[in-house]
Amino acid sequence: MLVTGDLKCLHCGHITARWVGPKGAPLTFAGLRPLLPGTDPAAPVRCARCQGPVYLDDAMPVASSYRLRRIQRMRQQLAAFDTPKRKRGRAA
Repeated sequence: MLVTGDLKCLHCGHITARWVGPKGAPLTFAGLRPLLPGTDPAAPVRCARCQGPVYLDDAMPVASSYRLRRIQRMRQQLAAFDTPKRKRGRAA
């Protein structure tokens, strides 16, 4: 499940950026929206003002229309797979 929220500093309270990523994933530059140019995507994010540690504030699940359509298509495919198939009789 994807979550989104603001990266807030534990020391000074400065909101660094918006972050989107998998639930429980480390807060790295790869999840920043927009991604800052010239940064290592695997590096952990620190506060832009005081270089303190950050946490995800006001985290909420991401509900994109693409993801919802994909889930609906998968459910339809599973329902079609689970329905019993009719046997065709051979006409002579």
